[in-house]
Amino acid sequence: MNKTLLTSLAACLFAFLSTFSMPAVSGKTLKLEHYIEVNWLFFVGQSPCLWEGTVSGDINGTICIASTNATFLPNLQKFSEHWKITTIGGYEIEGDDSGVWVFSNRKWVANGIVTNATGPWEYLIGYDMHYSGVTDGLPVPGDPLSGSGKMILSEK
Repeated sequence: MNKTLLTSLAACLFAFLSTFSMPAVSGKTLKLEHYIEVNWLFFVGQSPCLWEGTVSGDINGTICIASTNATFLPNLQKFSEHWKITTIGGYEIEGDDSGVWVFSNRKWVANGIVTNATGPWEYLIGYDMHYSGVTDGLPVPGDPLSGSGKMILSEK
């Protein structure tokens, strides 16, 4: 066999096999759906979670969202949060975000960053987080309130 052809085949094989040794998810954008419900026990100090719910899609598990700051204006709320996803396998992904909830259309949007992750999700540390959604109503103490939307985790 021609030495040039053999060298070319070896280089192609090396390049092909190298793709298997790299993390398959590095640089990947993860997309999740989430469903959350307000947890009124947060307001009496009996839970760290203001919102609790589930995530599904590229990551499956539960989510706890704790309020770290909130400012209410006539038609909206500006907020800061700390959130933690616990995967079905027991790993954790957490971060901080800030955003706005507009009461006239019940929509919210927030941007943040992944600050900690365990196990196979450690590569997400430093990833950007963006999520948005809509609630089924407005907060009335003691009444059920839920929301749903999308979350995106992406490499900077």
